[in-house]
Amino acid sequence: MPLAGAAPAWANDGGSITHSAGQTSATMEWDKAEYGIANPRLVVVREGVRYDITIADVCEEGCIVAPDGAPDPATSAVKVADLDADGEPEVLVDTFSGGAHCCLTARLLTFDGTGYTPKDVSYGDVGYALKDADGDGRPELVGYDPRFSAVFTAFAASAFPPQVLQVQKGTTVDVTRRFPSLVRADAKRRLADLRKARRGDDVRGILAAYVADQYLLGKGKVGTAEVDRQRRAGRVSTGFRKELLRRLKGWRYRSAALSGTAA
Repeated sequence: MPLAGAAPAWANDGGSITHSAGQTSATMEWDKAEYGIANPRLVVVREGVRYDITIADVCEEGCIVAPDGAPDPATSAVKVADLDADGEPEVLVDTFSGGAHCCLTARLLTFDGTGYTPKDVSYGDVGYALKDADGDGRPELVGYDPRFSAVFTAFAASAFPPQVLQVQKGTTVDVTRRFPSLVRADAKRRLADLRKARRGDDVRGILAAYVADQYLLGKGKVGTAEVDRQRRAGRVSTGFRKELLRRLKGWRYRSAALSGTAA
């Protein structure tokens, strides 16, 4: 999912993007540059009060802004929405630093009573879209887990399990387990790819994502059984299982602490 669903422009003329919700509006402006954009500026106006917010630090090595031609503002580089259902809109600003595999950053800005507090969400090679995934009127950041990038195999053969983040008190919380239908759909696709694999194919990235999906669904033994099956087929080494489970434990896929209410 590149840059929140929109294709990045590798060079930009000067321009601006504005979106609003309720009595809050956000405008990002930038100048023309040979690569990406220059001098990015963000202004948030809340109930008639103007807040000038620094975002240039996200773009220290260059910045690209997604074109804002899509009809859905949820895919824009600037989003304004009430993400924690408290009646106060938050602001999201997406920037892309460019490079072979890098890097999307979503900056979450939450009003703290006197100004806006930033929280950066690093999406790396993948991305997200702002969606109301469960139909409760509260949007979530629906994307993929960037930590799987080039960990178990090369980037080109990597696969990414789904990740759903919810905004709570100015930060993001992983609530992926509350969306089992999304996870099951991903697991189904990964298993189909594994079944089509031939001897010698690199399935490590797909297998890692599939096992992660199964742990999210509370079926870790199903996932590890598939690892053993692929090992017997000669597609993964004997050490792959241990390393995968170590990573999944560190990333809390194997922790019951993240289990949520199924929606």
